[in-house]
Amino acid sequence: MIDELIQWFEEHKDALIANIPNFIYGAIALIIVIWLIWYFKSKRRRRHFRFHWHHFTYVIGLRKIMSRRYVGKVHVHENFDPLVDFLPHRHIIFNEETLEEPNLIRKQVLFKLYRIADSMPAGVNLKIYKTFRSRIKMSESFESVIAQITAENPGIGRHEAMKLAKFKTDDPKGSMGGHETGGAVDVALCNDKGEDLDYGTRFHEYNDSTFTYSSHVTPQQRKNRKQLVKIMKKQGFVNFPGEWWHFSYGDRMWAAYKGKRNGGIYGSAEIDTGQGTYGFTIPVTRTKFEKH
Repeated sequence: MIDELIQWFEEHKDALIANIPNFIYGAIALIIVIWLIWYFKSKRRRRHFRFHWHHFTYVIGLRKIMSRRYVGKVHVHENFDPLVDFLPHRHIIFNEETLEEPNLIRKQVLFKLYRIADSMPAGVNLKIYKTFRSRIKMSESFESVIAQITAENPGIGRHEAMKLAKFKTDDPKGSMGGHETGGAVDVALCNDKGEDLDYGTRFHEYNDSTFTYSSHVTPQQRKNRKQLVKIMKKQGFVNFPGEWWHFSYGDRMWAAYKGKRNGGIYGSAEIDTGQGTYGFTIPVTRTKFEKH
């Protein structure tokens, strides 16, 4: 038997040596197939892959924004960074009409915004439109938008109106993570009079120009948007591409656009305690108090 094997090898030696690279490639391919079967056998790993594939298609430009479905799949490991009062700064202007009182924000996010403001040249300021939003205010705003949509579209059902409203304001029952976490902020650059730079749309104006990298804006408007994104990005913020003014740090949206499925550090700051009331789930450190 052994002699026969040796004889067969001698007869086919040259062919075997010539095909060694093919044998190696075949073995590698077999190992890869076996590994893929093992990897995708797990539901958890399949979900993990789908999330990162979705993020990859966003990064290479195949999609404008990440689906709400995948943003909602981000896992949050709350770090209990407290909510604090947003105290004034010489290069920060508050838009009182859109801010909720008290004006609260996560402590680390506040420090980041202060560092951005410290870097502002004379005559340029950060204008703050929106920070932490309580669940009660979110519910009021959501119902207001639903009423507006219903009035503008006679005959539309409430369910459809609610779906449309989610594109214009935060869903109080949603789990995307955003203003309800205290980690999201709506901002613009403005002059000392509080006049925004030209961004092509006003804050909360929704049309084809609302997308951060919309093709419906002028070169100067595009430059202003890129400047804002660059300034915020230096401090770790992520822009939501569907709204040029919306930036996040630490929440689900931030983690999703960073490609971190398990990277959320800010969850909702409130929990429903029943009968339309809410309680804080994280520390709230007040440095100023309303007068009684």
